[in-house]
Amino acid sequence: MGKIQLPKDALKRVKIGQAFAEYDIIRTDPELFVATPSTLSSLDPDGQNCFYIGRRGAGKTAITFEVQRKFQRCIHIIPQIFDLLTLPLEHEEFFDTRQRPFKSLMHSMERALVDEVIKAWAENGIFKFDRSYDHIKRERGLIEDCDFDSRILNLTDEIFEAYTKENDKLWLRQIKRSKEIIQEANSIATNGAYDYILLVDRLDESWDGSESAIICLMALMHATVRLRASSNFIRPYIFIRENIYDRIRALDNEFSRLETSSVFLEWSERKLIELVERRLVRPFNTKPKLGGEAWSYFFEEDGKESSAARVMKLCQHRPRDVLMLCSYAIDNAINDGNSKITHQDLNDASIRYSTSRLKDLEDEFAENYPNISLVLEYFYGLGNQFTVNAVEDFIQKLLINESISKHCKDWLFDHTTPYRFVEVLYGIGFLGIKRKGGTQYKESGKDSNAKPAFDNNTIFEIHPTYHEALNLRPVLISDLKDEVMLKNEGILEEIPESFQLDDYKMTLEDVLKQLKELPVGRDGAKEFEEVVGNIIRLCFFRSLTNVHPSERTLDNTTIRDWVASNRATGGFWEMVRNKYGATQIVWECKNYTDLKADDFHQLQYYLNDTFGRFGIIVFRGDEVKESYLKHVSNIATRNQSGLVMILTQKDMEVFFTPSNKRGVQRKSYTRQA
Repeated sequence: MGKIQLPKDALKRVKIGQAFAEYDIIRTDPELFVATPSTLSSLDPDGQNCFYIGRRGAGKTAITFEVQRKFQRCIHIIPQIFDLLTLPLEHEEFFDTRQRPFKSLMHSMERALVDEVIKAWAENGIFKFDRSYDHIKRERGLIEDCDFDSRILNLTDEIFEAYTKENDKLWLRQIKRSKEIIQEANSIATNGAYDYILLVDRLDESWDGSESAIICLMALMHATVRLRASSNFIRPYIFIRENIYDRIRALDNEFSRLETSSVFLEWSERKLIELVERRLVRPFNTKPKLGGEAWSYFFEEDGKESSAARVMKLCQHRPRDVLMLCSYAIDNAINDGNSKITHQDLNDASIRYSTSRLKDLEDEFAENYPNISLVLEYFYGLGNQFTVNAVEDFIQKLLINESISKHCKDWLFDHTTPYRFVEVLYGIGFLGIKRKGGTQYKESGKDSNAKPAFDNNTIFEIHPTYHEALNLRPVLISDLKDEVMLKNEGILEEIPESFQLDDYKMTLEDVLKQLKELPVGRDGAKEFEEVVGNIIRLCFFRSLTNVHPSERTLDNTTIRDWVASNRATGGFWEMVRNKYGATQIVWECKNYTDLKADDFHQLQYYLNDTFGRFGIIVFRGDEVKESYLKHVSNIATRNQSGLVMILTQKDMEVFFTPSNKRGVQRKSYTRQA
């Protein structure tokens, strides 16, 4: 077969898709899905794995789409419980998984999961609440009237009331209830029509990074392992970020029960190239072959280093990173009038990509190592390689830095030896260890039980992903003498320009306190408007600029909404601008707990070709009701005006959690669309 002739404007026709799976074209086109060992595991009916572990952008959410395509009977749970559930005892009492407090929480989670499947049975007409199933019949109210989150709240209230009042008989009865319900459900599920997959995904939508959240997730994980072994109709899967999994590993005294059911998401270079190729050839009727040929139709080679090798070297074997870098390179090639992506296009894209990835790394691990961004930024302007002596000198300079000592004390003082310090930076993928065959980095998806081994002659290298963002020189740093001053000038956007770090953190805390104490209703309306304006300025400064009020009068009262210019160059806000033409983002402020139809009509007025067709309603309630979603659906489908996002009180508070204090990148609300 001869060489395929693609159109001259082939690059312009390519839609490589969004790096975030929630918004990606993969949702509607199964031909774009690439199978990996972890996805094959999720599709295996006889598989025993429950937990799918990966860093941000490793493909967790994409697996949920594929599982739902392949299996009709799936229940997708996006839990909101982790920052809602208040544990009734001190956290330390839950640390021993063999004791009553943790067992109480775990059995509540187990029962809530089983009830969710029985609810699906009833809704699909394959089960009726018959008298012969006494335990399930007594559970009917919790099954039919509650969703997963509210059911957990009810069950934990009930079992901990028995525990705290030392009512041992009632407590034991509650513990046995889940076992009794499972036994009855097993007797019902006599054929495959009753088999369901539970997909627990996007934990970070209500994740505040607290110890309470970790304990609740740990209980949910133990519950899923027990369910997989004791039920014949449930396959529970939980998709967990690697840094959260590491925190559970450090806390759980019976972690071995969990790790045997864990799968780490791993991508080979061949699979990552296939991922890009499938998207490149999608628009064309006659397609080049996958496996390298398709790549060569779109990427130019110059004989020094292959373009595929260049992309893979930068992208740490993560599909999101690969798509992001390739997307930037395609934009550069089109802007420069190139028919193929050149090495210069890749070089230019790597600058934008590097800055984005450094910010993402800092945000991803802020929960494990608070303010680690401050440490990473002090590598600015140094070399890309370090000896052990240079690492030790670097640590000593950090320890006498007032800002570092103040904001990183929670973890840095436990990692002041070169070995412990390198262990942290190696574990997050920032630093690698030079070996004979090349530099060894911790690959995304590899179990962090494997610690790096090195001696006094070892050379460490910063991952190429971060070279451009930190302006690193290609030299080996053997030591950092006293006269060498560390700089942190690499990341200028990390806090708003008018703030110093301490002032910024204090301002965030003040606004959060004001939000929590603000009265609901007309008396607090003006203050609430100011709070929302401050949230936009303080938490979205990377993407939203020129924040200004749009005032209107209602009932002789001046109402102030906010309009912000959308200048994002990546992530959620760029997707919003491209998809909805949202160059201006309108924020409507409602200082009450229940939204009305008029609230949606008012925002719809702003949705036009001038502002764009995307707006946000911020209100003081804690629940997004079905009636609200109907209004959103009408605006999006029937009226075709655009999309409305709803933010609750809890959503606003989440913006101030430790992992978000460096500037919020995105929050997924696709369930509301």
